[in-house]
Amino acid sequence: MALKVNIPLQGGGTHNNGYVRVTNARVCRKDSESDWFLMVDVAVYKDADERAKVNAKKISSRSMDHFKFPYSVGDESGSNLIAHSYAKLKTESVLDGASDV
Repeated sequence: MALKVNIPLQGGGTHNNGYVRVTNARVCRKDSESDWFLMVDVAVYKDADERAKVNAKKISSRSMDHFKFPYSVGDESGSNLIAHSYAKLKTESVLDGASDV
């Protein structure tokens, strides 16, 4: 599972039809707080062919490396945490128009 989306680059450019893949999803909360949150890390690649390479080169995009979402235990019911993460990512404006691949 991954997302195909236009990638904003440093300096104001855009890479069209980039490949975004969740590399880590974790549910956390700070010791002093009661609210849980979902942290999602992603890797960005030129395309799916690049991602398939042994030493795939990632595209650096500061606006697309780490995401944080509010979370309630059980939010991922009917799916798993990774699938839930992809659904949450598609709500981010930087990933507007993203499609599943």
